[in-house]
Amino acid sequence: MNRAAIICSAAGAALLLAAGAVLAPGPLMLARLALLGGALGVVVLYDLREHRIPNRVVLPAMAACIVLSLGEGVHPNTGLCLGAAFVALMLTASLVAPALLGMGDVKLALLILCALGGFASLALLIGFELYALVGVALVIRRGRAALGTALPLAPMLAASCLIAVLL
Repeated sequence: MNRAAIICSAAGAALLLAAGAVLAPGPLMLARLALLGGALGVVVLYDLREHRIPNRVVLPAMAACIVLSLGEGVHPNTGLCLGAAFVALMLTASLVAPALLGMGDVKLALLILCALGGFASLALLIGFELYALVGVALVIRRGRAALGTALPLAPMLAASCLIAVLL
């Protein structure tokens, strides 16, 4: 990892950890938030620079979050089920129209589901709302030319994770 990726990872971990500390969750949830924040920091950097989400960041973070979730015990709830449905919908959209939604975005959503559990559905919904707002703002600013612009999804999902934890 280069210096910028290390800085982004540390900043992301610190932000989500600080936001999660307000909730006073258990140590395993705080560890998942730190892992998610660190992964999101790096993923946002790559998505902005290269329009891709590296598996070498997302998959290990997802595996660690799964292990930490199992340590707490899995508690299925409405938020978790809605998050899983949202990820399934994203997977379907990615398979039908890969140019519109990449598989990296789906894996990132799955990481968010593994890390945030019941908060994941809110985070994913907010992320897509932010994505739509940025898209509309671009169309208003640039007109029809903006319709062909590829927007990275990871920054919106990272911001939405922070918002969901704070709500």
